[in-house]
Amino acid sequence: MPGRSDDLPGRGEELTRMRALLAPDRGPVFVVVTGEPGIGKSRLCAAFEAAATGAGVPVLTGRATELECGAPWALFRHVLDDVVDLDWSGGYAESARRLRALSATLSRQDPDSLSVMGVERHRVHRAGRALLEAAATPSGLLLVFDDLHWADTASVEFIDYLVRHPTRRVVTVLVARTGRLPTLLERSLDSAATLVERMPLGSLSLDDAGLLLPDASPAYRRKLYEIGGGNPLHLEILGRLPVHEVEELRGVSAAVGGDLTGLAPLISRELRDLPEPLFTVVRAAAVTADTFDTATVASVAELPQEAVGVALDALVDRDVLRAPEGRIEFRHPLVRAAAYRLAGPLWRSAAHQRAAEHLAREGAPPSVRAEHLRHGLRRGDTVGATLLAEAATRSADMAPADAARWLRAALDATQDGADPDGQRAAWRLTMAKTLAVSGQFDEARTVLHELAASGDTACRHQALELLAASERALGRFAEVRARLGAELAAPDTTPDGLRTALHVELAATDMLGGQWDSGARQAAEALRLAGPGDRSGIAVVARTLLAVAELYRCRFSSGYRLLDQARWHVDGLTDLELRDDIGLLPPLAWAEFLVDDHEDALRHVERGMDIARRYGRSHVVPQMYVVRSVVHARMGLVPLALVDAEDGEEIARHLESAEMHSFVLAVKALPLLWHSGPEEAVTLAARIRDRHPLRSVWWRNIADQSLADMYFQAGRPAECRALLAARPDSGPVGLGPHAPSLYAVRAEAEVACGDRAAGREWYERAAEAAASGAPRAQYGSVVRARATLLLAENRLEDARDEAYVAVEHFRAAALPVDEGFARLLTARILTALGDAHRADEELGRARRLFTGCDAPWLVRAVGREQRRAGAQRPRTRPAGLTARERQIAELVARGLTSPQIAEQLFLSVRTVESHLARVFHKAGVTGRVALARKIAEEGLPG
Repeated sequence: MPGRSDDLPGRGEELTRMRALLAPDRGPVFVVVTGEPGIGKSRLCAAFEAAATGAGVPVLTGRATELECGAPWALFRHVLDDVVDLDWSGGYAESARRLRALSATLSRQDPDSLSVMGVERHRVHRAGRALLEAAATPSGLLLVFDDLHWADTASVEFIDYLVRHPTRRVVTVLVARTGRLPTLLERSLDSAATLVERMPLGSLSLDDAGLLLPDASPAYRRKLYEIGGGNPLHLEILGRLPVHEVEELRGVSAAVGGDLTGLAPLISRELRDLPEPLFTVVRAAAVTADTFDTATVASVAELPQEAVGVALDALVDRDVLRAPEGRIEFRHPLVRAAAYRLAGPLWRSAAHQRAAEHLAREGAPPSVRAEHLRHGLRRGDTVGATLLAEAATRSADMAPADAARWLRAALDATQDGADPDGQRAAWRLTMAKTLAVSGQFDEARTVLHELAASGDTACRHQALELLAASERALGRFAEVRARLGAELAAPDTTPDGLRTALHVELAATDMLGGQWDSGARQAAEALRLAGPGDRSGIAVVARTLLAVAELYRCRFSSGYRLLDQARWHVDGLTDLELRDDIGLLPPLAWAEFLVDDHEDALRHVERGMDIARRYGRSHVVPQMYVVRSVVHARMGLVPLALVDAEDGEEIARHLESAEMHSFVLAVKALPLLWHSGPEEAVTLAARIRDRHPLRSVWWRNIADQSLADMYFQAGRPAECRALLAARPDSGPVGLGPHAPSLYAVRAEAEVACGDRAAGREWYERAAEAAASGAPRAQYGSVVRARATLLLAENRLEDARDEAYVAVEHFRAAALPVDEGFARLLTARILTALGDAHRADEELGRARRLFTGCDAPWLVRAVGREQRRAGAQRPRTRPAGLTARERQIAELVARGLTSPQIAEQLFLSVRTVESHLARVFHKAGVTGRVALARKIAEEGLPG
């Protein structure tokens, strides 16, 4: 019968659908299993896991628990720990080792080890995904995440990453109660590009339910079915109860007018009947988070270990606990939840305290003890609050949402005047940072506002700066100016050091808003105010921002000078000195990118990322990824550029910063085109257009140039022209050193759209902007635009010469993608000139450049250009030559001049030239050298 299975009553159809997903040729797929408690979700998954194992597909499973929902990475660690049960032979042994190492690192939450692997969550996401992908055998891999309604935030974020970046050959099963799947996952699954199979489980039919009660009479089965409502776990528990208790429950069910929908009465009755010490041990086991370590349970239960061991065996005998493959666990998560609730709040609090103390004696780090500390923390417990705050500080970068919750508990415990070592204000500042990083901006801003208005000078100053930086990241420039302006308007109450910092914040805000003159004035004022009592890096920040402002105002001479000074001062600072002003490194690296100092830009980004990881300054990391993505793209390191853009996108998503997210997507469009082609890149551009419009004029200029380049290179010049035409034309100020290239691409787009007059106008503007001292690579863009214009005007020899100059500019600047495009243009011009050999040489060089950039679509573009060039060449060999023409062609191939040929053949020079013109036409060449090469390569027909 369909939908029936002796092993899995009522779920045969779902299991059949699941088994079909194990086909090795299937792509990534997500299976979402939902249902009410006890409906059989875990049982269905167990059957699917058995089917996968039988098919040779390795299985990794993890189950979230109610008591571990606040422990960072708890669910993901359970999945990783499952690796040890697999047979990782051959090439998969290294993957298993790395997965176990990742699990151990996440368990320790050790800052030093985390900094080695990259403390940012998105890097752990990428590392975990890469390892899971490597662990997938040719048969695939099955991942099962059970009870996701209790999953910790960090694990949910990782699963969300897997949904948005699916792993090939992996089937991922997500299990949750109806309506309780985390909202983050619901959103991702609704928009997922891969297959999502949803399997909501309902109640069993009477016939299927009867298979769970084989020894009961048909009438009694109906009675149990009516009470249990077709819920398998209800039926399982009801089937073990005496008849008189079932009758009592039937009366309760009738009194409420329907099925008994709650399992709590059934499970609680079962547990309350346990004798001592079993009742105490089962409550202690529920507190210890499924470890079932005898020593830990004994400490929590306050019983000897021997007695606890005996009690655990007895609980297995009673089927409260089970021991599959020798591993003790609760029969069902609901049983554990019921045992935990039956303990009562006071007993639970004391039990968690005992668990934390036991783990401390065992040397467990604060992060492992944190959830016990949180549950067991009492008012006035400054020691516990301090430990919890320490755990939060260690976990702030890896699991900021959990860290914020721990800090909130520490603050609640010390709110009655207790302030251990005056740390409450610092805890609140750290909590504000973790709230901001985890996307809880409203609460973060509330805390920062309170700190900014407090009497704690140090925290107040930091809060003001962090508040300004947070508002700026969200594009709220007017709010930042108003707040900082009000603070600066109170000179008697604002210390000089803070005034310097606020002028720096105002400079950054004005520059993001496109107010370059005002930004330069604020940076200059900060540089003037900076004194020996200020932070070591604040003057360097001001100098760096002033250098950027000068470059964007096209004052290249002073910009280069200030940039050299800023770079020299930054390199002279220690990491500790740079820590509190690490925000200067993204603009410094960006300025270096603008003037083509790519190696220095990468060096400063790498240093900034290292400092950010070691000192928890994660707020600047997204900007560093954007800069590094752009630099890598410019250098032709396409895969690295995409990885950096993806990382920046992940951070922006977690920060819920629409401003940063739109900016990162725009930067990603160009390397995505080079790697994957127009379909994906143009789709991404459409997403950007429908998203949050960038408020930052600075970022919008960068985004527009990236998208304009993408549209033009994708063969969509009209869209490129439309995007640039919609921009306000304020001249090169605000575009800075890259103004010539933006004008140049506009010129090329106009020519491609058939408007040569507009193309020449924009070319002349590009040339004028470059003449003011722009970097050499910008001259390459200008010359390439001129070559494009000359080609359109059919001035082929001039166009060829200009194209060669453009190639040389880009080659000297070590910009392989730009050089490759210049060589493609050169090849088109040479093809038009009939110089097929040299055109092929240029196309071959372009192919090698693009291959070295690991840019598959660009390599394919060269192939298309080669086919196009071939189609433009005459298909005939010089077979149509007359005897005299063939004779003259052979003499030309031997190197004879027209007078020499005329003398040898007793012809006039004019007659030779007339024959030679017809030879050129028939052979499809334009000169003697090309004719000689064609004859040498193809010969003349006999």
